[in-house]
Amino acid sequence: MKTFALALLALAASSAPVAAQVAPAYASTSKSDAILEGAPSALAAIMARQSGASPASFTVSPASQGNLFTHANFVTYTPAVARAAVPTDRPDVFGTVALPITHTTFDRRWAQIAHVPIGARAAAFASSIAGRNPLDRLDAVNRFVNSHVAFENDIQQYGVSDRWMPAAETLRRGHGDCEDFAIAKLQLLRSAGFADKDLYLVILHDLLRRADHAVLVARAEGRLLVLDNGTSRIVDSAMIADYRPIFTFSANKVWTHGYRRVEPPVVLASNDQPQPYQSAMVEMASINTPIAPAGLSN
Repeated sequence: MKTFALALLALAASSAPVAAQVAPAYASTSKSDAILEGAPSALAAIMARQSGASPASFTVSPASQGNLFTHANFVTYTPAVARAAVPTDRPDVFGTVALPITHTTFDRRWAQIAHVPIGARAAAFASSIAGRNPLDRLDAVNRFVNSHVAFENDIQQYGVSDRWMPAAETLRRGHGDCEDFAIAKLQLLRSAGFADKDLYLVILHDLLRRADHAVLVARAEGRLLVLDNGTSRIVDSAMIADYRPIFTFSANKVWTHGYRRVEPPVVLASNDQPQPYQSAMVEMASINTPIAPAGLSN
């Protein structure tokens, strides 16, 4: 995948609020590094912690074909305190704020594949699951694509550094890289009844592997859920701290991402004169032990 150094330039066209801090751009790395080989991904590290394994030794099993959905396939997020509601009009994924922009370096590629028909075979599969509940559909599509497509980077397939393919072509070839998996899942879920506004192709950087990556994020049951090509598990995006989204595409909209800036508390000056403070405890301390200067503690 090409470098994301133009991410900040794209932000110049944005209507982003000034209160948001722009996500940094990252150096380019090969998308072949985005498969689960070598260093573990952020997603693998989360699952390793849940299983009690160390991230270094943990590997994610490939998706198996034909397994029925169970809620064990979902890594749920249950924080100690209540979460803020997930916005219904923008992809605030991985702890970021989504900032609408007018164009990116990937617009042409997105336009070429965004609305291509998915093909008879994929359409038949999508139709067969359309009546299921949203989580069942997410699970079925994630497993279907992961089990029918093998990872292969664009250099190996096409001799170019980056090419985005529609679902029909990816499934016909049986090979694709990370954004091809994500695009196929997006198009299948749309055909299975998901609204465009609830499906997001997220181009990101994985800090653990130091690799560019792409995933599909879908909104369902008040959560933004991640469908990754490396695993059959579906993860709440709020659990993943090491993914840094750069651009996100959905229907005819595109976003970049920033982070909320926490402002320091403002201390207002007062015209009131401070009153002398005295208490029985202070008096007792002054008799028996020296009182430390203000601001110091022992």
